Amino acid sequence: MTTRPTELGPGAGGSLEGYQRLTSVLRSLVGEQSVDAVLERIATDLRQLVPCADVVLWELVGDSTLVPRLIDGDDQEEMRGLRIPVGEGITGRAVLDQEPISSSDAHADPRAGLVPGTLPEPEAILCVPLTARAVRLGALTLYRRGRNRGFSDDELELARQFADVAAIALHNAKTLAEFQRLALTDDLTGLANRRRFREELEQLAAAAQRHGTPLSLLLLDVDDFKEMNDRNGHAAGDEILREIAVAIRRRIRASDLAARIGGDEFAVLLPHTNKDEATLVARDLIAHLEESRATPGRLSVSVGLASGTDALEALFGQADSALYAAKALSRVATSVR
Repeated sequence: MTTRPTELGPGAGGSLEGYQRLTSVLRSLVGEQSVDAVLERIATDLRQLVPCADVVLWELVGDSTLVPRLIDGDDQEEMRGLRIPVGEGITGRAVLDQEPISSSDAHADPRAGLVPGTLPEPEAILCVPLTARAVRLGALTLYRRGRNRGFSDDELELARQFADVAAIALHNAKTLAEFQRLALTDDLTGLANRRRFREELEQLAAAAQRHGTPLSLLLLDVDDFKEMNDRNGHAAGDEILREIAVAIRRRIRASDLAARIGGDEFAVLLPHTNKDEATLVARDLIAHLEESRATPGRLSVSVGLASGTDALEALFGQADSALYAAKALSRVATSVR
């Protein structure tokens, strides 16, 4: 890893001031709730404790690979695509052994590896594993250059104590984010649930009214789903619902939102999409469902469509009425309104 020349010496060390600063930054760190906020505070707060040129937070993916989640310093492009197997390099070794590693001459350390696309230069590395509740999360690696580049024992201890709390804060933030995701996700299909759909519809409908931009809503319903369940069993019915979810994901844009809002009822929000464009999406979805069935039997889906800049309840009501009208038309797969 290379950067502009830096003359950084030992920082707060083991002084009373250093540990008072540690207490202060840890208090602010544990107060953050989002993963992004925790990552931002880690880079900022760690530099207050241990001056360095670069800070990299490595996240453990699976059980064997470290990827850079946070890069605060130069060479971000070169490091962004880097993958380090656990056990390789100074960082990989620290994670494998679950012990901090400090190397004042990392450029000459046989354990170290050169980041592709960078030039070798004298640098010191301090790497501390991140572990919370016996779960290995990754590692924090600090880089320092210049004549006084070596990290002192006191700095290593400050970094270790910081990493202990940072790991807990990161673990808690990830756990909270997962709980929030699950609270807004349908557990059968993995799509957004009714609560998330209503929240997004309210926001998008308000934005469409405010800016005069088109918004389209599709409501999809499986025809004769109760009879299919009674005939083939609920397990087969669940598989059909999962198939529909997969098909919808494949045929919509990243900016669209797909949700399961009832037993066999789905919704798709299409921002910045007029009625003609939404009609093409609806027909494409129906055709895709007919052609990509993994389970036997014909699948008939009706779609109700509403488009415009109306308020939330009006838009939903129009789509709901269109859905009933579509189902009344012989319940054919191409019934779109």
